[in-house]
Amino acid sequence: MKKLLASLLAAAMALSLVACGGGSSSDPGSASGADPATSGDNTSQADSSGDGELRTVKMCLARSAEVLEDTPFWVAENLGYLAEEGLKLEMIETFGTTDCKMVATGQADFAVPGPSLALQSIEQGLPIKIVCAYDAINIWGLCVPTDSPYQTFEDMQDAVSKYGRKLTVALGDASWESLVTPTLVAAGIDPAEDLEFVVAGDQRYVQVAEGTLDILFTWPGEAYQLIGQGYDFNYIDGNEVLKTCSGGIITSLDMIENEPEVVEGYVRALCKGIYFTKYNPEAAAAVSCDQWPNIDVTWKTAVAVQEGRNYQMFGPEGGEEEQKLLDNIGISWEDKWQLNVDSMLETGIISTDIPVEDIFTNEFVDLTWDRAQVEADADAYDWQATAARYEAG
Repeated sequence: MKKLLASLLAAAMALSLVACGGGSSSDPGSASGADPATSGDNTSQADSSGDGELRTVKMCLARSAEVLEDTPFWVAENLGYLAEEGLKLEMIETFGTTDCKMVATGQADFAVPGPSLALQSIEQGLPIKIVCAYDAINIWGLCVPTDSPYQTFEDMQDAVSKYGRKLTVALGDASWESLVTPTLVAAGIDPAEDLEFVVAGDQRYVQVAEGTLDILFTWPGEAYQLIGQGYDFNYIDGNEVLKTCSGGIITSLDMIENEPEVVEGYVRALCKGIYFTKYNPEAAAAVSCDQWPNIDVTWKTAVAVQEGRNYQMFGPEGGEEEQKLLDNIGISWEDKWQLNVDSMLETGIISTDIPVEDIFTNEFVDLTWDRAQVEADADAYDWQATAARYEAG
């Protein structure tokens, strides 16, 4: 089972993993198109043909779609929230670094790249913009075995002088180095001096568990799943040292100009899926397990993946930050994106001080949809039947 999940989870990150949006912490509408849409009508005019045909929206993933942590998208599709907007979902798997280019050229409508890829693409002049926050915290972290001597970022500082060698960090792809580097630098680690990045592919966490490599570059959704599946890992949280966001849902400037109703409808449906996942993780787990019934995990692990997804979208439970994000689902925040820009300038990932108004807009985020209806849908979802199938197996 671990080998099966190793393949699934390595595919699950590929390059542009989940990201989220940021903006001014006191003013949700502080980037271009700042004020969130305030229409109380939950149905957009995306189906302009008048014949009831749904408009297909193509969502590009630079990895496999067959994972359990994309739940908000499948809730939006399978609970009918996209259909309410005149839309239906088509997931496109690219298995590479082309998702931003596909959106920019109209081969896909939306994508969810990591912040380094999104900023690099904007710097290169690709006509894209973030229209919905997704992962609202810095999701880039590390896993180490529980018996490892490297249990904190501090343990990894000055590694050569402490341990006589560089520590090895397992990556799935060489491009992932740009995702984790700002976090490592913020933690006081000199990646060039004290770390060796190793592209370990599909089996990277197996190599860390077996001691072949020292540290696993990962993120909460994956880490929670690995730990829930029995890997004896501790998660070292990058959000504790660098409080940025990760990525967000991008679309093209052409879509923004010519099909704004599609953008707004898609964002609204996805935000409902985000809230559904947060409100009822068991129902959320059942949605993803029902979508991908051949993924071999325990029910406990399936729920743990949703807990990881919720942490990525809302941060730690019980704090002011969580409540702010919960009250403003989909909103991007200027301060977090400015910190992304600053940290990537510092580490050389980008060379241009990109204005935040060129990165995201909040104009398509509707904060007025009916949360009570989403709660009722989650309460009514028969997750117990799905759980029983897993527990019986």
